[in-house]
Parts: sequence; C-alpha cells; structure tokens
Amino acid sequence: MKLATILRKDEGLSLAEILVSVGLTGLLALGCTQLALASFTSASYTEAIAMKSVDSGNANRMVTTDMESASGFLVPSKSGALPSTSQCTTSSSNSVRPLVTLAYANGNMVGYEVRNSADSGSLWRIACPTAGNPTGTEQLVRKNLPIATSTHWDAAVLCATYPAGGSLTSARCDEDSMLTSLVTNPGIVFTIPASNPAVKASTPVQIIIAARTLA
Repeated sequence: MKLATILRKDEGLSLAEILVSVGLTGLLALGCTQLALASFTSASYTEAIAMKSVDSGNANRMVTTDMESASGFLVPSKSGALPSTSQCTTSSSNSVRPLVTLAYANGNMVGYEVRNSADSGSLWRIACPTAGNPTGTEQLVRKNLPIATSTHWDAAVLCATYPAGGSLTSARCDEDSMLTSLVTNPGIVFTIPASNPAVKASTPVQIIIAARTLA
C-alpha cells in the first residue's frame, strides 16, 4: 500500500465533518432543553390551577359557614369612616379595605378585608374576639386580586333576599349599620373579582351566596 494512502486513512475526521457533528449535537441538546422547559411550565401551570380551585372551595366554605350563624352583618361605606368598635378590620386606608363584618351573639366578630401587596390585592379573614379588636386569627383567603382601591370591590357585598315563590334578588346594603333582621336581610351575595391579569393562572369571578340560618 502506498504511503500517501496510509496517511489519508489515519487523518481522522475532516473539519467539515466535525462542524456537522457539533451542529447536530447542539440541535439535539436544544430540543431536549425546550422539551424539559415546556414540561416544567406545564407542571407549574397545572399546580397553579389546582391551587386556585382549592382557594375557590375554601372561600365558599368560609363565607357560607361564617354567615350561617351570624346574628348580624355590617357593610362599611367606601370611605370606611367608622368607629373602630363598629367593625372587625385591621385598618381602613388606601392599602386596606374592609368589605364586611359579621357579628355573633357571643360578642365575637369576623371580618373580611382586602389588603394591598405589591401590585395586587389579597382577601383576608380576620377574627375579633371582642368588638373592634382584631387580635384573633388571620387567614389568607385569596391572593392576586385587584388592589384595595379598585372599583371591582365597590359592589363586592350585596344584600340578598329570597322572596317566596320568587327568584334570588340582590341590591346594595344599607351601609355603616349593623343589619340584624332575618326578614329584611337574610343573606348576602359575596363577589370575589377575577384574579389580577398579571397572574398567568387566572381565576374568573366567584360569586358566593350565603344565607343566615339562625333558629
């Protein structure tokens, strides 16, 4: 065999062949990376949706359970200019908006309010062991909602009536006064607005119908 032929066989891969191999390897790695990222994104989105569903169920149970045994409820005016003993809230300002206070025969109160956090709002449940004393437990009900000053909250709580033989109707509640009559004000329609548009896993508007069932 000629020496030139032997040398050519020992040369290995040419530069062009190496470049093609590197390019194919890079494309394969890129495809695998994109597939992994898509899987992670899908898993995160599914988890977020599941958490939203749990939040929706929790909110419905909380509001309906609290309302069932309430002896009265109070819907504050938008200004929130009420004495501290009139409602159960941690504050009344641009960053905290009280929505409704539920009063009980034993003197306890439960309040629902919206608190600002960064560029979104959160719905909180507050327990007041005594009137106007928000030192009980606090519980986050829903986050990533419109901020406290948003007009979405203007009609979040409406008074509901259930006429015999008729359909459910709702209207603005008398504000800044404790509503105790089961005949005139037997229940509420509590509307939680849709999640903040900035949140990827958005939740639609949730409407909770809660009635008092005191004997």
